[in-house]
Formats: sequence, C-alpha cells, structure tokens
Amino acid sequence: MAKVTKRQQEFLKFCIVGVLNSAIDFAVFAMIYAWGIPLLPAHTLSYSCGVMNSFLLNQKWTFKESVQQQSIRQLVQFIVLNLVTLSLTYGLLLWVHTTWGFSMLVSRLFSIAGSVVINFLGSRLWVFRPANSTSVNRRTKI
Repeated sequence: MAKVTKRQQEFLKFCIVGVLNSAIDFAVFAMIYAWGIPLLPAHTLSYSCGVMNSFLLNQKWTFKESVQQQSIRQLVQFIVLNLVTLSLTYGLLLWVHTTWGFSMLVSRLFSIAGSVVINFLGSRLWVFRPANSTSVNRRTKI
C-alpha cells in the first residue's frame, strides 16, 4: 500500500473541513435565500459562515504543524483570500446560472466546488505556510 504524504494528509483534512464548510454555507444560503434575502447578501452571509468555521478548523487541525502561532497577520490574510474567493465564486455562480440555466442552488454547488482549489492553494501557500520555508521550497512541497 502506498504511503500517504504529509501534503496528501493536509489536502484530505482540508477537503473534510471543506465539506463541513460547504454544508454550513449551503444550508445557510438555502435557508436565507428561501426567506427572500437578495442573492448577493445571501451569498455573502452564507459564505462568511463557512469561512469562520474554515479558519478555525484549518488553523487548529489541517495546518496545525505548519502554524507556529495564531496571529493577526494570518487572520487578515485568510480574510483577504476569502474575499477574493467570494468574488470569484459569485461570478461563477452567476455564470453557471445564466449560461447553463441551472437553479440557483445547483449553481451554488458549482461555485462551492470552484472555491476548493482557490482556497487550498491560498491557504497552503500563503495563509498557513510553514514559518521556516522559503518561497522556492513552498512551491516544490505542494
């Protein structure tokens, strides 16, 4: 049987956290969108609920060996990363909905899937990077 590397373990943990985040995001979105909350505020609020969960679990569990200590810098970077992801996934949500004609909830699932790649790379390479790595080493360790 093949040995699972540290990076593969991190990615698996990241995906487990992501499933939980996505469930929180999707449930909150479905609930508040059904209540008549407009699309952009509903998307933003539901995504923010998943982000709060994501930061805590990824810092304490997924990337705990890379994280030396909790810092304001790390929190700010995480928020910036997720604002970028929020913008990109909102565009994807609208594009899938208008181009393919899927319902808003199905389109939301597509946008959630798109956020996985952006967030893993941003989290691994920027937010929760090992403190003693050089930029060259970070690129080769993914």
